[in-house]
Amino acid sequence: MALGTFIVGAYTATHNSVALGMTEEGYEMQWEPKTEMINRSDVYGDTMLDTIYRGCDWFFQAEFKEYKAGPIAVAFPWAALGVLGTIGRLGSDVALALVLTATAGTPAAATPASLTATKAILAPNSNPRAQFNSRLRTLPVRMVLLPVNSGDGIKSFTTT
Repeated sequence: MALGTFIVGAYTATHNSVALGMTEEGYEMQWEPKTEMINRSDVYGDTMLDTIYRGCDWFFQAEFKEYKAGPIAVAFPWAALGVLGTIGRLGSDVALALVLTATAGTPAAATPASLTATKAILAPNSNPRAQFNSRLRTLPVRMVLLPVNSGDGIKSFTTT
């Protein structure tokens, strides 16, 4: 019997149903809870007394090992690379579905089996980069998972 609950296993991913291919080290999910601090008072000075939850931003990032259509579209969703695109478009109008699926037969196969974000788009202020040299051309990308009204609540992603 294992000494702990260890979850491992690769995931495959698609963005707008286009395969994203191999990554350097898989996919990394990050989240950034938003809070307002209650911290200024005449009695306790600047001591943090409490917080007020104000939402959360969810992110996915990966370094793609394959320089092909799927990762390139994730790295610049507004138009073809080098083309400015239409100024004033909403990110939610350009965001597309990101679907991760666990590899069968691994401990990750049900933890979760899949993750679906219906509105994934390049994260603001991220800077994808591609090297044009004699080394492998990788493409690091950071996406934000925009929230949507799923009918049973506001969600940035669902899992199975």
